[in-house]
Amino acid sequence: MIIRPCDSQLSSCTFVCMNNPIKAVLFDCDGTLAPVHMLVTPAVRDSVKKLSGLVPLAIISSRDFHDISWLAKDLGLTAPQISEGGARLFDAQSTECLILQCLEISDAEYIFELLEKERLEFIAVDDDKRISSVKQIVNWKISRITATSLTEKQASEIICGMNDRRSLHTAKVQRTDNKEWMIDFTHSQGNKLAAASKFADLLNLSVNDLAAAGDGYNDISMLKGCGYGIAMGQSPKELQDVADYIAPSVENDGLAVAIEEFILPKIPNELTSFNSK
Repeated sequence: MIIRPCDSQLSSCTFVCMNNPIKAVLFDCDGTLAPVHMLVTPAVRDSVKKLSGLVPLAIISSRDFHDISWLAKDLGLTAPQISEGGARLFDAQSTECLILQCLEISDAEYIFELLEKERLEFIAVDDDKRISSVKQIVNWKISRITATSLTEKQASEIICGMNDRRSLHTAKVQRTDNKEWMIDFTHSQGNKLAAASKFADLLNLSVNDLAAAGDGYNDISMLKGCGYGIAMGQSPKELQDVADYIAPSVENDGLAVAIEEFILPKIPNELTSFNSK
């Protein structure tokens, strides 16, 4: 695999031409689509709008569907969207849930007990409700649990202790605003790569037809598994090492650069407007 790093200017960005066309695109939210607080810059917004007229686009994020639904509508996206770390696929316009992969109840109980023992705070999603206490659980349809306010050492140690739980997926995530660490807990079939495969199936595509962009450890499997992987310039080395293309940082509108210089040239000319169908 060959990686070509990019400078912060569009004209200085280079990449290796590969032959497979891109037929749909996934991009992470925080640190990829937007620097902080889902605030998409004008340059990125313009490039996303241009791209969304050609191929299906989906935000794929650890955020819950309330946030991603709002952002998808704001950007005018119409393809199925992905939230809760890959656990939920939903209709962009109606927010109807298309696929929901919940944690095994035994795994959810184990995580809640561990977090209580360690006196750690969490946010989670039970069916369609945000919760921050076990007492708030109604349906035990837990799609994602996020342990918050951690150090990187704490996050790594907790994840290491989960290795024997085969039905559980864990990923450490760093916040883009205050740089604290978190852990996302989802089902092993509710991670970003699994969601990318389900997204492709809904569109009668293969994951090899997808380009995926991200900036964190929880994006590694997705970038490795999709046809093209795009890492943001500020992303950790582990992610950049598996990427086909390294964009400038999110602060330098890296996603706009990636769209203009890497993705658009790989979209087949014969594709008609996705949004006009």
